[in-house]
Amino acid sequence: MSNINIETNVPEIEWSENGITLPEEDKILDGVIQDFQNAFENKLKFYNKEGEFLLSTPQGQLVTSISAIISDRNRLLAYYVNQVDPSYAMGRMQDGIGRIYFIERKPATYTEVVGLCRGGGANVVIPQGTPVKDKAGNVYAAKQDYTIGDVGTVEATFVCNKPGAIECPANSIDMYQRIAGWDSVENPKAGVVGRNVESQAQFEQRRRQSVAGNSVNSVDSIMADLLKLTDANGSPICQDAYVTENSLGEAIINGNVTLKPHSIFVCVAALDSFDNQQAIAKSIWRKKPPGCAMNGDVTVEISDDTKDDDGQPLYSTPPTYQMTYQYAVDVSIYFNIVMTRSQDQPKNAEALIKDAVYNAFIGEDGSIRPRIGSKILSSDFLRSVLALGNWARVTSIQIARGGNFDNKVSMGINEMPSLTKDHIKVTFNG
Repeated sequence: MSNINIETNVPEIEWSENGITLPEEDKILDGVIQDFQNAFENKLKFYNKEGEFLLSTPQGQLVTSISAIISDRNRLLAYYVNQVDPSYAMGRMQDGIGRIYFIERKPATYTEVVGLCRGGGANVVIPQGTPVKDKAGNVYAAKQDYTIGDVGTVEATFVCNKPGAIECPANSIDMYQRIAGWDSVENPKAGVVGRNVESQAQFEQRRRQSVAGNSVNSVDSIMADLLKLTDANGSPICQDAYVTENSLGEAIINGNVTLKPHSIFVCVAALDSFDNQQAIAKSIWRKKPPGCAMNGDVTVEISDDTKDDDGQPLYSTPPTYQMTYQYAVDVSIYFNIVMTRSQDQPKNAEALIKDAVYNAFIGEDGSIRPRIGSKILSSDFLRSVLALGNWARVTSIQIARGGNFDNKVSMGINEMPSLTKDHIKVTFNG
């Protein structure tokens, strides 16, 4: 059987240094029509005398369906071509790129809060799973067994029973189940807010930060390793981290922090527990340059647990080291949003605006989340409010950290910004 050279008038996909270029849909339709005319000796009619396309004819239906199939095929191909670019990859393809850097997408996490439990006697056990409840009705369970000591108190970590960004403001939890000898519980500090499954934008941002994770002796490698830490349940230990250094032979001031000569400064946003302290300290020890000074108000002793190729400890008596770092100070952020009233705005407009700003702040809508040491611009949240619809007419958005409202606020290198919806004020004028 001889080879038959089959040609088509449908334009092809173009490949160039700039990537893939798809033919326009009207050009594809013209090409399919010409192929039909060639097959049927130009006996088919596709247009009337006025030049209008005869879609209702059998041949009109066929060529438009075939053109749509070709266009969909082209778009699908272009989509997967772009998936090899980390800036555009998402879903399963982005997960594959992440594994090249030995990182996995962060699953949804649960809000955790430290409660100060008081009792009328010593040795009162608060069993694992014991529930407490916040003012919004969310239930939290004790992470493990806790025993009220001789001083009559114990700090217990409670985990929300629902994943996601659930706020737990300071002084908001109370007892939900009575235990003999346990009198009260309170949380002097706000809980560490959980998060939904890591979004495409958040995952890509972390991938960029983790590139230095396999290196040592640099501030980037320390931060990358800290951000990769997970606890026994696979949840991230550090919500954020900031690492800098002073290479000079004299002390310097960086914002509101004084750095010792020849030292590194490590600040983390994380729950303070023994397990977390050990994980954070060992991460710093693995990645920091030897012999440098450290800054901070938390010092943790760790042991060298390095093992040889057979899995045996290198030392019969492991050396110990003192690692110093600092927990980030939680700084409440406030918003003052002024809107122009619109006739078609929904009844729950205020709640929708608060949700939009809050979701942008915590990065749930794909925005870059404000971090330790960052500068936060009020204009960063304009897009999220405008995306609510044409009714969302913004007069101004201002931001503050407890003082006067302005167009921006700055975080120190030891400060982590936080936001609750109660701190978002929305006013409608007109």
